[in-house]
Amino acid sequence: MKQLKREKKEKTPKPKKEKAPKPKKEKKPKKPKKGKKGAAPELENPEEGVVETGKKSKKKMLLMILLPVLVLAVGAAVFFFVIRPRLGGEKAEEPPPPPEPVELPLMYTMGETEVHALPVWGESVVYPEEPKIPLVQTPPAEEEEDTGEEEPAQGDTGEEDASEEKEPEEEEPTEPTAVAYRYEGLSSPGIVVSAYTMLLTAEDVGFSQVDEELIRIKEPEPLSVETGSVRLAKNAPEDGKTLFLYMEWTEEICTVTADLVDGRVKNPPEPVSPVGPMGMSADQMIDYMLSLNPSVLGLEGTTMEGYDFMMQDGSVLIDNIPCVRINAYQINSQTGTNEIGGNYFLSLDGSHLYRLDVASNSVEELDLPQ
Repeated sequence: MKQLKREKKEKTPKPKKEKAPKPKKEKKPKKPKKGKKGAAPELENPEEGVVETGKKSKKKMLLMILLPVLVLAVGAAVFFFVIRPRLGGEKAEEPPPPPEPVELPLMYTMGETEVHALPVWGESVVYPEEPKIPLVQTPPAEEEEDTGEEEPAQGDTGEEDASEEKEPEEEEPTEPTAVAYRYEGLSSPGIVVSAYTMLLTAEDVGFSQVDEELIRIKEPEPLSVETGSVRLAKNAPEDGKTLFLYMEWTEEICTVTADLVDGRVKNPPEPVSPVGPMGMSADQMIDYMLSLNPSVLGLEGTTMEGYDFMMQDGSVLIDNIPCVRINAYQINSQTGTNEIGGNYFLSLDGSHLYRLDVASNSVEELDLPQ
């Protein structure tokens, strides 16, 4: 009997059911380990390169802050120094050009008078200079004395216009008259000024060394060779005016200022002579001579305007009367020089006046007005 083998049927595999994937648990970020000294700091998310930690990140933040400030500063500098000047903005003030040299002056002009200038020659160069004003102290104007008399009332006179006060007139500003020169290239300015001062203070020229108040310096000191200054003055032909020269020098340069100033040259005040209560001071003697009529002294003219008196030091005895010598000078309006008008001796008490004849060296007493 044939045994029939049972064929085994192959079983078809059943499809496996796909299981849904379980959500992965998020791992907690591990705490960064403390790095060793000198080790580079770790990066978070190294694949993406998002944030750096440590000193490098601080430097980048600082650069990000400073970069806009630097850009603004450069832009402002370009605007102010390049763009704005081209658009007509404010321009920087340029320094004034240096003065150009001028020709050596031969004369200094002061009002209507000309005086010989500083005698220089050779390689000296002269520049115009800004004069220093004021160089002298102008005496204050004298106030009108109060007489104590009351002005009549308006009703008493009947004239309304007479009592009305006049408005003070505005004084027009006077134009500066001073002229200054700066001399350069002089071998020895102090010696040149000393010689020039001796020339101007000679008796026939008539200048005197004065202070800021135009008072004569009785015994001037010798001028310094290195540095110094000197004031020279002389009464001008113009009423109430004085010819004035101011010189200042160093070892290299010399500055000369010439001007016509207000005021008159005066002698310094002197103590009263010890003769007694009738003694007169030097100023009183000069004022007394100026109060006389020119005819009394044998001088030309009707007034003492244009005359100047200078007193010499010391005293002499005439008829056993102590007297001082006073010389009268007349100002020549054309040449600006002083010319001798007469020589006199005035007693200390002012009671005797003598005129000196230089040729015969004799004196003649003059009749004084009572």
